[in-house]
Amino acid sequence: GRGGSDTSAVAVAAALGAPCDIYTDVDGVYTTDPRIQSRARRLEKVSYEEMLEMASLGAKVLQTRSVEFAGNYQVPTRVLSSLTDPLMPLEEEAQSGTLISFEEESNMEQAVISGIAFNRDEAKITVLGVPDKPGVAFHILGPIAEANIEVDMIIQNQSVDGKTDFTFTVPRGDYVRAMSVLEGQQQALGAAKVLGDAKVSKVSAVGVGMRSHVGVASQMFRTLSEEGINIQMISTSEIKISVLIDEKYMELAVRALHKAFGLEQG
Repeated sequence: GRGGSDTSAVAVAAALGAPCDIYTDVDGVYTTDPRIQSRARRLEKVSYEEMLEMASLGAKVLQTRSVEFAGNYQVPTRVLSSLTDPLMPLEEEAQSGTLISFEEESNMEQAVISGIAFNRDEAKITVLGVPDKPGVAFHILGPIAEANIEVDMIIQNQSVDGKTDFTFTVPRGDYVRAMSVLEGQQQALGAAKVLGDAKVSKVSAVGVGMRSHVGVASQMFRTLSEEGINIQMISTSEIKISVLIDEKYMELAVRALHKAFGLEQG
């Protein structure tokens, strides 16, 4: 079955028990955004888990919702350019675009990292000098959740003299609102100060190969260090490592990591 460009196409394919093609404005999923790194490669295949991580970490190819839907129904999904001829022979189509795969192919040579994702639209907020006692995280993040603001990365520092600093990130579009919520709560929280920085970006390395390879984090941190890029926050999952950095270094970081992990063409 050949579908449209969103979740409904995947739903129809699922109902028919057929594979699904999603037509988008690019001809597949790349190792990173080709507008930032011209040597980015189109991936012939990407695992469902990797695609979900990349979509949620800022890769704009597919909505997270359509990837999740494909996953729920285990629909083999191919990402193709909307300029692709819909009457293209199936053998030729099978060589184009990117297949989102649900099979763990242990016999295949698996790249450690499949892609470098990034998100410019981040902002960081730090609440300084709050009493380090049970409930501190809830008292800070509760009002943020009530304001319907999503929180991404979180760090709580080691307590010093019974006080701690609490840092987290929010979408940049919610930054001003989040700051005003916390400034209104500053006295109730017993905080010394609320600081913010709306000029930060998140850069992530994604790859199922991380499960079986050590040293990905140290390679990532070494690469950034050699470029003189300071890491402000780190968050990890089984198949991704994300760092928060100053926005002005984002493109440099993407290019350096793309090269360091051997993702370039040729």
